Order: sequence, then structure tokens, then C-alpha cells
Amino acid sequence: MGVFIVGLGMSLLSLIGWFFKPAKNTALAQPKFLSLLCDNETLQMLGRAYLKLKPDETNNKVLWNDLLKEQLTGKLLGAKEISTLELQIEEKIRQDFKSENIVVVQGWVLSVTEARQCAIFSIINA
Repeated sequence: MGVFIVGLGMSLLSLIGWFFKPAKNTALAQPKFLSLLCDNETLQMLGRAYLKLKPDETNNKVLWNDLLKEQLTGKLLGAKEISTLELQIEEKIRQDFKSENIVVVQGWVLSVTEARQCAIFSIINA
């Protein structure tokens, strides 16, 4: 029951975040696991550092397309869709590590997907 309530609460927070920044969905831009290890300032620093390493990815659309299917970008998503996408992103991060699709940013070993989430997060919060 407690897990259900936490999941419901996270979905509601995601939805609320979407309504306040509909074009810039911060819920999907913030790496969940990494957010447990560091604060928002560190996430932004990692994002900016990644963008310096990969200047060809500074286009917000390129970064979002990595996280979402192109047809979903810019559309209003409900809590259920956001939850589903968050799970898909988490799976993509696991696959990145399994396939060694990683990057070292400021001494942190990140999956490319996590690094791109940090980049989006840094752009949104600039």
C-alpha cells in the first residue's frame, strides 16, 4: 500500500510539474537515481559539462528526442504517460550501462541517457 501511495504521489508531482512547465517537462528531464545522490546544482553542472563535451547535442530537440519518441515531444502528457515514459527512460539507462554506452563527466560515470537528462535539466533551469 505504501509503495502505491509513493508511486501515486510521484505521478501527481510529475503531472503538476508538467502543468507549470508544459513545454519543458522537468519530471522527465531529471534523472531519478542520480537525483538521490546529488542536488539540483550538481545535476545542472553535470549537464553543462556534458554539453561542453558534446556541443553537437546542445539543441534541445536532439536531447528530448533521445528521451522521448519524437511524436510525443511538445504534447501534453498525463500522469500515466509520464510514469510509463519514466520507466522506459530508467530501462534505457540500465541498457546504456549494460552496453557500456557511458560517458565520464566531471569524474562521474554516467549513462549517456543520464548525461542527456542532466543536459536538458541544465537548459530548463538556466
